[in-house]
Amino acid sequence: MPDSLKTTRIAFVVAAGLEFATAALIVFIFISGAVLIGWGTERAGLLGSALLGATGIFLAAGFAAFGVAGLVIASAIAKGRPWARYAGIAVAALYLIAIPIGTILGIIALAGLLGRDARDWFGTSRPVRRPADLPPTTI
Repeated sequence: MPDSLKTTRIAFVVAAGLEFATAALIVFIFISGAVLIGWGTERAGLLGSALLGATGIFLAAGFAAFGVAGLVIASAIAKGRPWARYAGIAVAALYLIAIPIGTILGIIALAGLLGRDARDWFGTSRPVRRPADLPPTTI
């Protein structure tokens, strides 16, 4: 595997780790808020508390899902799966929004996935494995 794609894989793994850490932090913040409000008190039944709890769960699940997607894409890049290049470009473009660390990781990932090495790695220039020749069958 070319070095530029190894760097791209590392960028996806680092981004996934940061996304898992963010999901854990969000869960911690929202659980701490629930504890401070009180589980069984009158204030816990307010609409704002319910909306904040649902928002926290939704955000944490979203970050965890992006973390899993990043790890799956990094694994598929190592195996040379053609779909990993397109999925990686899409996710790396989303990383650009997360200033400043996500932007850096997105640029690194895009540079690796849009380069000549990526075209060679994911393209048809690699030898194609063909099934073993089978003897002709007679009917």
